[in-house]
Amino acid sequence: MAASICETPKFKRKQKVVAVRPLRGVPEGTPGKVYYEAGVRWFRYHVAFENGVELGNVDGDALVTAEEWAEQQHAARREQLAAEREARAAQVQVVSGPRRH
Repeated sequence: MAASICETPKFKRKQKVVAVRPLRGVPEGTPGKVYYEAGVRWFRYHVAFENGVELGNVDGDALVTAEEWAEQQHAARREQLAAEREARAAQVQVVSGPRRH
């Protein structure tokens, strides 16, 4: 199976981006800035990441905008909190019957 490539332009020069998957020397979630965009059929970007690593030919599917990343993290946190609430609710035992003093 052939690797998936980004066939539509996503980012412009100087746009802030975040790596959504680990790249060579760049962990997932590392912010960076696009400093060069290239491509006609395969759109790829040269990115300077905040951890000091600069990568060329980064596929657009490996990046999202900083705003999209923040939204994804916020949604993931909401899901995690909802799951924790459900787990706590499942642990609560309802006691029925007469009360004794």
